[in-house]
Amino acid sequence: MLLPGKELCLHSSDGRFGIRLQAAHVASLMAECQKAGSQETGGILIGHYSRDHAMAFVTEVTSAPIDSKRGNTWFDRGVRGLKRKLQVSWRKASTFYLGEWHFHPGALPNPSPVDSAQMTAIATSPHYACPEPILLIVGGTGAHRNVAGYVYEKGIQRHTLSQDDKSLEGGQHGEPGDPSSDGR
Repeated sequence: MLLPGKELCLHSSDGRFGIRLQAAHVASLMAECQKAGSQETGGILIGHYSRDHAMAFVTEVTSAPIDSKRGNTWFDRGVRGLKRKLQVSWRKASTFYLGEWHFHPGALPNPSPVDSAQMTAIATSPHYACPEPILLIVGGTGAHRNVAGYVYEKGIQRHTLSQDDKSLEGGQHGEPGDPSSDGR
């Protein structure tokens, strides 16, 4: 569940994949979902990985580009301004594209067949250079926002990332800026 003022940490059951968002990024997600109302919305996740590549640290959650299209049960993320944003992120902080996020209003945070097809295409595309893209889905309504994460490993296998309260206390993959994180 997304909680205001709390960071979010999700892990795969085998510990190979994880994602961490600081409280400010959780707040950004919640604000974007609130603003979207009953329509889907989304954006991209920018950040870096821990040294062992098992944890993705999100440093930016973008809003939907202005050329995005949306409805109550669908979202087509636009691209306007993203190339420049990613170039600047790389130059200034060595951060890069980690994956996508989007909102399923009033629904469970499960990927649709269209979501999975898109993530498989991203995982296998040389243009993205992201063989293990993350999909973060926010679902639910109002103060009851559920969240789930997925990693599409090389477009072949989907791994589900679940919330683990223990992970909020820190963990083996370090915090952003710790010596255990190499900034990639």
